[in-house]
Amino acid sequence: MSAEKLLDKVLSILRDMKDDKEKLEKLLSFMEDEFLSEEDEDEDVDYKEQLPEKYREVVRLIANGLSANYICFYNPDTLEVEDIPKSMYEELDFDAEWDDDELDLSFLKWENGIKIEPLDSRESFDIMDRFVNQLKNKKEAYKLTQALNGHKPFANFNHIIHNSDCRDEWFAFRQRQLERYVIQDYFYKYLEDYNKKWNNNYQKRAQKRKY
Repeated sequence: MSAEKLLDKVLSILRDMKDDKEKLEKLLSFMEDEFLSEEDEDEDVDYKEQLPEKYREVVRLIANGLSANYICFYNPDTLEVEDIPKSMYEELDFDAEWDDDELDLSFLKWENGIKIEPLDSRESFDIMDRFVNQLKNKKEAYKLTQALNGHKPFANFNHIIHNSDCRDEWFAFRQRQLERYVIQDYFYKYLEDYNKKWNNNYQKRAQKRKY
């Protein structure tokens, strides 16, 4: 069935129930839960402020590493953070035995550790797209939109940003988004306002992995 015919059926059902307040409220609740993303609902929420203070610097450091496309490691016992380039990590032989002075990587000596990988290209693109959509400078927004819709979107976006008045605004926006990603996927259980709704949504998204 085509999208147009599906829409006609949906609209027909809505017309039949337009005077039934209870059914409309149930439908609205279902649509909000099912189709509205957490990012749309909570875009203005500062999750970092809701973390216990001892975790905030950890989140900032991890986000900084991710912004450089590094793989980050977090020690939940000591709150240590270490990051390394992806290329270096991929060349490591984890079956080998090293002397302490041979390879100066702390995370290899940790008893417990969480590996946090940088965003994939789709997630990075989404952050750029959200930045453009909230940009008040319409002239710059138009140029960035053209870049994202054209050939080599990442390279062209970065070229425009680094030569625009929006450069600092972009870096601040990206940092917030990366911190949000780290908190929602790895530190969600430390949120002081943690509740059942967040548990149901974020626990499914958690990407904790032992290296």
